[in-house]
Amino acid sequence: MSDAVPPVVQIAMVASLSVYAAGLLWFWRGARRGQRPVTVETDSVSLVSVVVAARNEGEQIEACLRGLAAQDYPTDRYEIVLVDDGSTDGTGTTATDVATELSRDGARVTVLNGPSAYGAQGSKKAALALGISRCGGEIVLTTDADCTVPNGWVRSMVTQFSAQTGAVIGFSQIGVPGTAAPWLARWEGLDFLQLMTAAAGSCAQGHPMAASGQSLGFRRQAFDEVGGYAGVRHRVSGDDVLLLQLIRRTGRWQIRFCGERQGRVVHPPSPGLRSLLSRRARWASNAPLQLRLDPLFFSYMVATFGTSLGLLVGLVLGVMGVLPVGIVGALWGAKIIGEGALAVTGARRFERLDLLRVLPSWFLLQPLYTVAVGLVGPLGFFRWKGRRVSLGRR
Repeated sequence: MSDAVPPVVQIAMVASLSVYAAGLLWFWRGARRGQRPVTVETDSVSLVSVVVAARNEGEQIEACLRGLAAQDYPTDRYEIVLVDDGSTDGTGTTATDVATELSRDGARVTVLNGPSAYGAQGSKKAALALGISRCGGEIVLTTDADCTVPNGWVRSMVTQFSAQTGAVIGFSQIGVPGTAAPWLARWEGLDFLQLMTAAAGSCAQGHPMAASGQSLGFRRQAFDEVGGYAGVRHRVSGDDVLLLQLIRRTGRWQIRFCGERQGRVVHPPSPGLRSLLSRRARWASNAPLQLRLDPLFFSYMVATFGTSLGLLVGLVLGVMGVLPVGIVGALWGAKIIGEGALAVTGARRFERLDLLRVLPSWFLLQPLYTVAVGLVGPLGFFRWKGRRVSLGRR
């Protein structure tokens, strides 16, 4: 690199990019290889509990409950427990009315009022913990109240639970292929697909790093063994990835990834850029806790941030003539090759080739977006469900 760039900056840029590129290669290798197939007979599971926490989801809650009740799974072997987490828009009332109707048709649906045990402003983890404490399933599945769940979701998730499986990471996506969507929705869809592909790849490599509460399952025994959410209840986010890390750290449970077509959950895109950034900042707010739970994952997140910052700084220095254009091009080229390989692999595996159309813009904007979220998230100053959050805590 140019002598005008301090050696410490050069070392930091090269080190970050090297770790980031190695991580992308590791994810790509796992995503291509996948896990050893396993199919568990659903008859071996006596009861499955689907637990959903909902806050101000009045417009979506009916579709959510009807989708969960329409599963191709025996109605006498799974139950639905919805916890109203302090809604102010009538979510609880609507859910109760729908639950009454569905129960007449044979579905097992319970609606609970969930005043938070973790603070007056409520907590998703507290709501989920309440629902889990009232359910009877040996396997617990969770999704979000604004998600669309295919009718094969419960079955596809349950068939991944061997006797050694403590948790199953389900695949979820933003929007569906073949439907018209604005540019931002497709950009968000590709960004989330990268996360899901990395989750599948890390899981296949035996060290799962990421998960989404949009589609997650865990064995009740594993949940109880780690103390449930008690150790991470002070964080506004992390009912998915933090719980996953707690179960992984026990060393006695396998964790699997479920990407079957019949179990792919769909989440609606963010209504706007501000909402998208706030959601990602909420996810990033758990980064400091990963230093204790998973140093390897924390190192990769630091490298991701450092690489993005280095690419932006390198671009500025290149424009100023301080850094040779060839070096700037090599840095960006390494990023594009690594991320492009992961994106194409994920798009093929999960049948989202439609999202590759926004890949060029994702390459260009992802560093700026990563730096912004990486700064705001750990500081934790964002809003979620109308609640002001500071330092990632309620």
